[in-house]
Amino acid sequence: MTTETSTVQGALFGDPVTVETTDHGPAATQDPREVARVVALAQDPGLFVIERTGLVLRADPARPGCADLIARHDGDTVGQLLDTGHLRLGGIHHVHYNGAEGPARSVLVPKATRDMVSRWDHLRPIPEPTRAPEPTKPPQRSTGVIGVDVVEPGKALVCLGTTGQGGTVLRDDGRYRVENDHGATVGHASSYRAAARLLARYHSYTPGPVEIEHEHRLYRR
Repeated sequence: MTTETSTVQGALFGDPVTVETTDHGPAATQDPREVARVVALAQDPGLFVIERTGLVLRADPARPGCADLIARHDGDTVGQLLDTGHLRLGGIHHVHYNGAEGPARSVLVPKATRDMVSRWDHLRPIPEPTRAPEPTKPPQRSTGVIGVDVVEPGKALVCLGTTGQGGTVLRDDGRYRVENDHGATVGHASSYRAAARLLARYHSYTPGPVEIEHEHRLYRR
C-alpha cells in the first residue's frame, strides 16, 4: 500500500492547513472550482450521506427516492466540506441506491457557503489552485481501520485500529467535543467520522477508513 506524506499548503478558506492523503483517507482539494461544483450538486439535484459507511449519493430527479454513488473524489470533497462546516447534514431519508436501500442523511448548504460561492462567481477568473510543495516528511504510520462505537446517544468511544490509542467523542452544543484517552479536549468536529480522523492526526497517525457501530441501538438495556 502506498502512503503519501502530509503536506502543508495555503488553505482555500484562509489559514494554512495540513493535508494528509492515503489510499483510504479522503483527498483534500484546494481548488475553488471543484468546491463550487460540489456545492452546486448539493443544491441541485441534492446529495445524501450514508453515515455508517461515509458513502455519498447523488439524488436522481427522474426517480424520486432513488440515488446513485458519486465519484470518490467528489465524495472526498463532500467529506472535507462537512468537516469544515461548509456543508451540514440534514434529516434522514430512505433511499434506494445501487440495488440496495436504507437510511441516508441529506446534505444541506448553509447560507454562508452559498454566499461564499456566489462571491467566487463574480471573480474573473477563479484563481488556479496552487501546486503543493514536494513532500519532505517521512511517511506517517496508518491507523488501519478506526472503530467508532456509539455507546449511547451523543457519546462514542474511538479505537485507532491496533495502535492501542483512541479517545472519546461527546455531543456538545450541535457539534462534537473530542477528548483523548486522559479526558483532555483535543478539539471539536462536525461528526463522529470527522472526530475519528481528528484523533488519528492528534496521535500523529494517517487516518484509515472509519467504521461506525451504534451499540446503543443493538444492545438496548
